[in-house]
Amino acid sequence: MHTFRNKYVTMVYFCLGTLTNIHAPCLAQAPLLRSLDDAIMQVYQRQNFEEEADFISIQENLQAAYAKPLDLNKITPVALTSLGILSDRQIEHFFKHLANTGPLYSKYELQAIPEFDRDSIALLLPFVYVQESYSVPAHSLGEKIKSGNYYWLVRYDPYWFSKANISPSVNYLPLGNFDKWITRLAIKYHNMALHITASKQAGEAFCWDPATHRYGFNIWSISLSLTASKYFKYLIIGDFQIGQGQGLLLNAGYTREKGSDLVAVMRSNNIGIRPYKSIQRKGLRGIAITSTIGPLEWTGFYANNNLDADLKWATHYKPYTHHIAYTTKYDTLHHLEKKGTLNEQTVGCTLRLPYLHNQAAVGINVLYHYYDLPIIPKVSHYSSYLFQGQQAAASSLFYCLPWYNSLWFGEGGVGIFSTALAKHKVGAAFITGLIISLSRYLDFATALYYYGKTFYAPYGNPFKQYATNHGNEEGMYGGISWTPQSNWKLSTHAHLFATLRPKPQLDKAGHGYTVVTRSSYTWHRTTTWVLQHRFNQNPKNKSIETMRIHPMDNVVGIIQKHHFKCKIDHIFTPTWWTNIEMQYTHYTFGAVTYSGYALSAVQKWICNKLQIACKVIYFNAKNYAARLYIHTPQPLYNGMFFKPFYGHGIDSHFLICWKPIPWIRLEAKYTVTYLLESIYLKQRMANPNSKKQSIALQCMLRL
Repeated sequence: MHTFRNKYVTMVYFCLGTLTNIHAPCLAQAPLLRSLDDAIMQVYQRQNFEEEADFISIQENLQAAYAKPLDLNKITPVALTSLGILSDRQIEHFFKHLANTGPLYSKYELQAIPEFDRDSIALLLPFVYVQESYSVPAHSLGEKIKSGNYYWLVRYDPYWFSKANISPSVNYLPLGNFDKWITRLAIKYHNMALHITASKQAGEAFCWDPATHRYGFNIWSISLSLTASKYFKYLIIGDFQIGQGQGLLLNAGYTREKGSDLVAVMRSNNIGIRPYKSIQRKGLRGIAITSTIGPLEWTGFYANNNLDADLKWATHYKPYTHHIAYTTKYDTLHHLEKKGTLNEQTVGCTLRLPYLHNQAAVGINVLYHYYDLPIIPKVSHYSSYLFQGQQAAASSLFYCLPWYNSLWFGEGGVGIFSTALAKHKVGAAFITGLIISLSRYLDFATALYYYGKTFYAPYGNPFKQYATNHGNEEGMYGGISWTPQSNWKLSTHAHLFATLRPKPQLDKAGHGYTVVTRSSYTWHRTTTWVLQHRFNQNPKNKSIETMRIHPMDNVVGIIQKHHFKCKIDHIFTPTWWTNIEMQYTHYTFGAVTYSGYALSAVQKWICNKLQIACKVIYFNAKNYAARLYIHTPQPLYNGMFFKPFYGHGIDSHFLICWKPIPWIRLEAKYTVTYLLESIYLKQRMANPNSKKQSIALQCMLRL
């Protein structure tokens, strides 16, 4: 009786809310999802998935749910999380709602669940349905185990090859065997969460040596988080990352723009602080807290981390370094000597004012860095523009404002750092853009950005062409998409960019552009055809051999590259999924021309306890410049991996996932590559007709 009364109150609540919303004016409408591509882009922008997750797998989960929607009254937390649509808080409130009021009577009841906004509901509806049910779900021990949020993962990659190519130098001898190990523990209990990740890479040694910061594994990442307390909204102690604004100073999650299908010119601006669970030493390490004061949301953080750097010695035996090293691999004495030699302290604060149900926001970021040793770049024709000194400060203003059928976003900032000669350098940067729906069928996006020569933001990653520089670029972007039918979408975008100063592999500032045209068609929700053409024109230094033959020529040449892709995804049955992909690349640099092509096919079989994936890739690229990037299947939580293929050969991947009982997940991956013809790449050259093999074993326990 109590459950029925709660259900009755809930139904009255959402009916009244629906009537109110019908007659109330609204500036920001819920997103109109005209195609599966639109939904995938929205999921990518929300960044509710973990950064180590494989976004290709999330796309496949969305495609499978689009072909066969999931029953919300029977869905598990794992299945709901795998869609990447809802946040952890929304998923928690969803299952609390089911436990308190019983099964859903209608999809409109989602409006009554706390923290379920219109955007989330509109994005979720194409992939789920509600079947009328009046039975109260049983919460047995088995069901609780299936829906548990605690897991322990262990991955082992044994090494199968000889060590004939090891350098004879003592500093470059491997310290351990070439096997790889990684383990991850995640514990979530109510509003508390603990994440521990440890890694041992090829050539590293298991040892206990506090002097070199090695405690068993070589790399550790630990974070403890607490949400929705009485005095604060979110607290993280340990490794964390922050994403606010358009990523000018602070960017979290990961981005896919260069060389991928999705181009997200706008960064998600509602990520805030989140645990950093990767093994790369690029996150912040310390404490971060988010709280609210009335309508204002504020975040403060302090980080103290030992970074890697190659120490040098100046006169009077004063140490310094040329740059921060992000290799995060300690397999030799040469690499181990760099570990933790540079201390960085970072203090920052973010003030954010959200409104319109968190769809709009304005805010400010303030950031300060201090290094215990001076950073003095090597003398070069571009070193005067690089960061040098021991301290830097930056601040930025950001906004995200919906208005009718448009969304205005941007961020502008200024930074200053003091050089070793007691001089100050100031750099400015900004990005501003607009996304607008011109009609039911036509959308348009544009952006303009400028990142000054001396702008320094080591934890930022805004939209740009080159991902290796904090500043040194300006450009503009324009894109348009046309949806003539609900299952057919045509889109094209152009990106013009220019470097402001010389950089590595570019002795003179130059400019270039990228044009992408794409067609996506979905038939009966089970088959998707994608045709794409990408054209790049970039500046690049000519080779030393070319300059010797033609010493009077310009040192910088122009690269032109055409890339064609055709992809077909088809779901034969709920248990059988297939993918066929064809790629072709044509590369021109001066009078030199190369081409390459690849054919790949994937077969997936999924049943209750067993999943099998098989992918075969045939590739033929006569030069590294014509390489082709193809996604390869990976075990769960192994990240997204696009492998470059060059030379001539066949690459095969076999991935098996078995769940003997609900709380154990076993995975095994076997890869074999036959090189029919190899190519020379720097100092690495494989033997012709060689065979390469690798294996990965992974065990995951959900407790």
